[in-house]
Amino acid sequence: MAQFAVCMVVLLLLATPAFYWLTKNFYAEEMMDIINAVEAGVPIPKLDLEEDVLEGVMLQFGLVSTVLGVAVVLTVRFISQREWYPFYDTIKVIDAFRIDGTDETSLPRGNSRELTVLNEALNRLMAGSRKSFRAQKEFTENASHELQTPLAVMQTKLDLLMQQPGITVSQAAIIHDLCLLTGRMARLNRNLLLLAKMENGQFDATGTVDAVAVVKELLPYLESLLGGLSLVKDFKVDALPLRANRSLFESLIANLVVNAVRHNRKGGWITVTVRADGFSVVNTSDAGRLDADHIFNRFYRPAGNGTGNGLGLAIVKAVCDYHGWSVAYDCHEGLHEFNVKFL
Repeated sequence: MAQFAVCMVVLLLLATPAFYWLTKNFYAEEMMDIINAVEAGVPIPKLDLEEDVLEGVMLQFGLVSTVLGVAVVLTVRFISQREWYPFYDTIKVIDAFRIDGTDETSLPRGNSRELTVLNEALNRLMAGSRKSFRAQKEFTENASHELQTPLAVMQTKLDLLMQQPGITVSQAAIIHDLCLLTGRMARLNRNLLLLAKMENGQFDATGTVDAVAVVKELLPYLESLLGGLSLVKDFKVDALPLRANRSLFESLIANLVVNAVRHNRKGGWITVTVRADGFSVVNTSDAGRLDADHIFNRFYRPAGNGTGNGLGLAIVKAVCDYHGWSVAYDCHEGLHEFNVKFL
């Protein structure tokens, strides 16, 4: 109210010349005519006092209303800006908040009870989120060590057991099955940990990666996975620099090629194409179109296909989301195509 009163006084002072003009030309005009006529000794002129007073009142009402309206607008605008500054400061802090950040973020008390309650609730929320993130990150790191080591030991022991003299054929078959199962468990563990790390943002910052060079370096490994299939390389560009995490990019390519191998047909082929805006992996297959709404879900496997653990395409989608890329699936003329675009 004090600010409103000060604004009113200032505006009224600024409007004083207008009030003086109204008084002189409407309220005091008739009085001045009478005084001038008496002093000059001439007859008093015809007066229109009622009309002048009515016009003056209306003009004065309009002027006062204008001053009052301007005072209200200026006061509300000034007060609203000042009152909302702490709120916008809170928005800036929340926008800059990163759950994996090292700096402790704390919002100060607001200039009102409501904003103070809001900031205190946000402080508790941010602290709880960081605590949960750190606990999950610690669990992921511990699980990676605690699970991978026993699985590796089991694999080694089974390999040694397979080499022991005197084992029967049936025993060797059982050991072989256990080796396959242990290897599958190890891959499943690695894939789940990889997904958890991506979702938690636990990978290093991205750097410049040449997509063409990475694909060429991976070719010997990819060719070792083919099992009699043909691999066609189609590089539309000589180099393709990207902002990406190299290990994740390699995992993206490897998982797409492994998926193409598992869902191919005997004597089929796979084409890896690198373009200026992305790359694609196309494979032949006797299977029909896959369910595009579910193929990137975890543990999804098409009916009748029991190979793999159902995480390959989920990792592909997670890597694309991590980098802000898009991945799409299409099927045409017996060919299955996965197309990644660098946005």
